[in-house]
Amino acid sequence: MIMRVYRCTVVAGKEAEFREFAFTKSHPWLREQKGLIAFYAGKPLPNSGDRTRCMVQIWESISAIQAVIGDDWRQPLKLPEEARVFIESVSVEHYELADEFRAEV
Repeated sequence: MIMRVYRCTVVAGKEAEFREFAFTKSHPWLREQKGLIAFYAGKPLPNSGDRTRCMVQIWESISAIQAVIGDDWRQPLKLPEEARVFIESVSVEHYELADEFRAEV
């Protein structure tokens, strides 16, 4: 399995627009993708002043990522025009899953 870690910095004052885009467009689109096992979206801790957001995605394989993202899968997806006004910068990293822990609930 492959862990894809996406990070972005939101333009100051544009957090509401970012959240709306993430929850109405980005996340629903991602949920539909074949080969995606799970994703976890993170926001800064309260009162941190940080504008960075992250998303950890778990994919079945590199080929599953390639099928969705394309040959340039090592790069962040090109931002849609509407997102460019509230996302300042993006980065993406990939890791092979080496260990897993699930607490019993």
